[in-house]
Amino acid sequence: MNYSVTASKDDSGYLLTHYGEIKAESCDYNGHLNEGHALVMLSLATDTILDAIKLDAAGRERLNFSAFTVQNNLYYRAEGHEGQAVFAQSQVLAFDEKRLRMFHRLLDANDGTVLVELECLMLGVDMAARRAAAWPEAVAEAISTLAQSQNTLPVPDNAGQAITKPALSNY
Repeated sequence: MNYSVTASKDDSGYLLTHYGEIKAESCDYNGHLNEGHALVMLSLATDTILDAIKLDAAGRERLNFSAFTVQNNLYYRAEGHEGQAVFAQSQVLAFDEKRLRMFHRLLDANDGTVLVELECLMLGVDMAARRAAAWPEAVAEAISTLAQSQNTLPVPDNAGQAITKPALSNY
């Protein structure tokens, strides 16, 4: 499965990841978007957030620092079908010195129906030590700036059903 994605930000503050149409190879024997493919698509939305907080490929190399996923919670809301145009909305829910909690929604590009939701917990990792570490200063500042720009977005109904740390707070 190879999606060519583009990223943007909407007027409300969500980061957006545009995928185009759901491909045939992303659909299962029931004719709807396969769960594994939905996760892969939303992991590309995670990359959109990482790019925005200076952990794109150049930032990871320059800082010798990355972010590793430690927990994902996927929620299915509606069926996605081959040829359906989709995009993701992404937001930072919370962060602390080493953790970053985010939420993505995969939506129908025509009517806004939510197809899949993903809550994700990532951990900052010093790549030299391959251990959890505090976000580098520039990354921490970028996370804070993004979180502040999104602090008026509603907290998704499913947020925190399985991930509880760091706690939600206003920035």
